[in-house]
Amino acid sequence: MEGSSSNNVENIFLPAHDPNELRNRQNELEKKEARIQELKKQIELTKLHLEEMKKKPGAKEKMEAFNHLVEAYNRMREEYNPWLAERSRDSNK
Repeated sequence: MEGSSSNNVENIFLPAHDPNELRNRQNELEKKEARIQELKKQIELTKLHLEEMKKKPGAKEKMEAFNHLVEAYNRMREEYNPWLAERSRDSNK
């Protein structure tokens, strides 16, 4: 009796899982781990590429010019979006 009651307690804490479900979850986990490793590799390659770019002559000037263009674009977008929303409201009246 004692042995059977302890087995019942263990069964409460160990839910029965479908072997196919476990296999599917294992496959999902393996795919996610592979993707994580792939992303880590891409991050490292990108870091190396950026370091190489920094060493090239004129890279700093190009980055500054790019940043200036991004700032100008963002300012124009901030001005354009409210204007477009106002125009849209006016045309719906």
